[in-house]
Amino acid sequence: MNMELLDISRMTLLAKSYIKKGRFVPELASSANIDRRLFRFAPAQEGGASFETESCEEWLAELSRRGAADCKLIMPNELDSWERLDRVNGIPCCIICFYEGRATSWNKLWSYNPTLNKWDVQLIEVPIAQMYEKPVFNDVSESMATLLERIRALAQKLRLSEFSFHFATALKALQADFVSANIMDPAGRRLFQAATEAYVFGGRGSWTDVAKSAAEGRGLTQEYEFLTKDLYRGIALSLMYAVNEW
Repeated sequence: MNMELLDISRMTLLAKSYIKKGRFVPELASSANIDRRLFRFAPAQEGGASFETESCEEWLAELSRRGAADCKLIMPNELDSWERLDRVNGIPCCIICFYEGRATSWNKLWSYNPTLNKWDVQLIEVPIAQMYEKPVFNDVSESMATLLERIRALAQKLRLSEFSFHFATALKALQADFVSANIMDPAGRRLFQAATEAYVFGGRGSWTDVAKSAAEGRGLTQEYEFLTKDLYRGIALSLMYAVNEW
């Protein structure tokens, strides 16, 4: 899974757990790849002071203090270019926080610290000018399973065993029986794991590099492009259902 996308998914789950249950889940807040987090709030009211913290717990407490009622992970289910997936800050995903009569967007900004070989992450709150209607996402388990079967078959035709294995593992995740947990419902947990396993995008050596070349060589470009577009869309919808609808 793309590190930035996985992290913002975890941050959304962290915030939802705190808002819904008053529960801080420390394992969602920690990452071996991140050195420093900074949460920068917009002023709570016009002319007010901004607030920032490097503590996940203080971020959650401030969200609660300001009256956050819910939050959602939002990402596009289509991209104008696969090259976006090979760049830092390339996936335009965010957390939308909902308050009484208003909403704000938490946008991510990643920067690399070469001294520590780790990342610094900022989440920056931006008010949304017009009221953002809260979206609802549907369970896409059946369509995701069908897609994974089809793209696995394509990987086998292209003789790309590593990618075939990823898609087979994602398919098995959809059929797994997870122990009931307080975060995500069982269908959501299965979809989250499947999306994590099926995420094969990126730069050199990724599906959008190796499989594209292999498809061109075998005259399967149209099938590759169609299924690759559907794969990204399926992953996006799986994540948004899993993270948001519980």
